[in-house]
Amino acid sequence: MTGVPRLAIGLLGLALAQPMAADETADLKAENVRLHALVRQHATGMFFDEVKTKSGDATYRDVVIKQVTGKSVRFRHAGGEGEIAAADSPPLWTDLFGFEAAKESPAEKPKAEEPKPTMVSRSEVSPAEAIAVVEGDRSSGTGFFCRSGDQVYLYTAAHVISGNAKLQVKLRSGTVVRKFGDLEAAEGADLVRLPVQEQITNALEIAPESGLAKVDEEVLASGNAAGAGTVGFEKGKILGVGPTSIEIDAQVIQGNSGGPILDAASGRALGVVTHLTAGRDDRWAKDTRFSTIRRFGCRLDRSWEWKKVSVEGFLKEGKAVLAVQDQSELMIAALQPEQWKSEVFRRLATNPLARDITALDSWIEEQRQGGQRFSENDRKKRLRGVLDSARHRSKSQIASFNAGGFTWFHRDLADKEITKRDEIDKVYESTLLDLR
Repeated sequence: MTGVPRLAIGLLGLALAQPMAADETADLKAENVRLHALVRQHATGMFFDEVKTKSGDATYRDVVIKQVTGKSVRFRHAGGEGEIAAADSPPLWTDLFGFEAAKESPAEKPKAEEPKPTMVSRSEVSPAEAIAVVEGDRSSGTGFFCRSGDQVYLYTAAHVISGNAKLQVKLRSGTVVRKFGDLEAAEGADLVRLPVQEQITNALEIAPESGLAKVDEEVLASGNAAGAGTVGFEKGKILGVGPTSIEIDAQVIQGNSGGPILDAASGRALGVVTHLTAGRDDRWAKDTRFSTIRRFGCRLDRSWEWKKVSVEGFLKEGKAVLAVQDQSELMIAALQPEQWKSEVFRRLATNPLARDITALDSWIEEQRQGGQRFSENDRKKRLRGVLDSARHRSKSQIASFNAGGFTWFHRDLADKEITKRDEIDKVYESTLLDLR
C-alpha cells in the first residue's frame, strides 16, 4: 500500500490543530474517536495502489474505497469488488479507520444500517482462480466454477466441448480437475454445466434469477482468449438484454467462449460468453455499432431447464453431428475443382467422396502430363459418377441420422444441418443434369 490518501492527511492535520483540554489523556482519546469516525465517513473514493490483508492471504491493486464501517471496508479493485474485515485490515487501515485489533464476533449480526453484502468476500474467492481452461483434441475454450445451491458446477458453452473426443479441465495453477458427475445441458441455450465431485476452493456465485443484467451495466468478461492458455479480464458494458442472452462490448474473441460475464459491482456471474457475429455491411448499418463485430453471452440470471446426460453421451451426440457437418463441407468443396486440394480433402482423406475426387483429379493430371488426349465427355462422365455416388450416400446418411433424443444444443445443430443438406442435395441433382 502506498501512503495515506490526501483526504486522510488533511483530516489528520485538522485534528492536530485542535487545542487540548485539561485532561489530555481523555481528550486525546475522544479526539481520536471523533477523527476516526470522520475519516470513515469521508473514506468513499480513497485510492490505494496496492492493499495486502493482514493475514497475507490476498493482495489487491488499484483499490477504491466504497464504504467503511466499524467492522469492514468495502472497495473496488482491478479484479472486481471486495471486502476486508476490520481484524484482517492492513496496519495503515487499522490506524486510519480506528479499527479494533480483535476480530468481529461470529455471533454478532450486522446492524440495519450496515447491510451484509450479498456477494462472497473477494478475500475468499478470486474470480481468476475460479476460471478453468478447457482443452479438447479438436478445440479449446473456457469454463468456470460457480455455486448453485449447495453444489459447485463447472459452467461452459456447449460448443466448447462438443465435437471433442477427449477433454481436460485445468486451473490457472496447472491443477487438473478430473472428477465430474453427469453433464447437464440447458434446454434452449449454448450452455452446459458439470457437477464437480472434488474439492474446489474458489467458486463464483450466480446472479439472482430476478435479473441483474441491465443495459449500460458494467461487466468483466474473462476466458482463454485465442486459445493461448492464459486467463485475463476484459472490461465492458451490457449493450442489450434479451430473454436468453445479453450483448456486451467487452473485447472477447475466439477462446473466450465458455468464460464468465461478471457483474462488475457485485462480482456475480451474469452470463457465459457464447458467440460473436460479423458486422453488417448494408447501408442501414453504416456508421452504427451494428457494422462491427457483436459479442453475446447466455444469461445465467434466469432459470433454465436442464437435461441430464453422461459426458460420453454428450460427446457421442457431438460426434454424430460433426460427421454430418464434415460430409456437407466435403460435398460443397467437391463441386469446386479449385478446392480439390484444399484442407478439407486432406482432413477427410479416408471419406469415400474425398477418395473419389482425389482419384479423379489424379487421373486428369496424369492424362495431361502424359500428353494423352481425353474428351470433355470422359471427364464429365467420371465426375457424374462421383457426384451421383455422393448423393446416394448423402441421402442414406440423413435417413439414418436421428437426433430426436439429443440435448437441445445438438438437436438445434442437427435441424440446421438437415436443412442445409437438403439444399446441397438439390444442387447435386441440378449439377448431375448439367453433366449429362
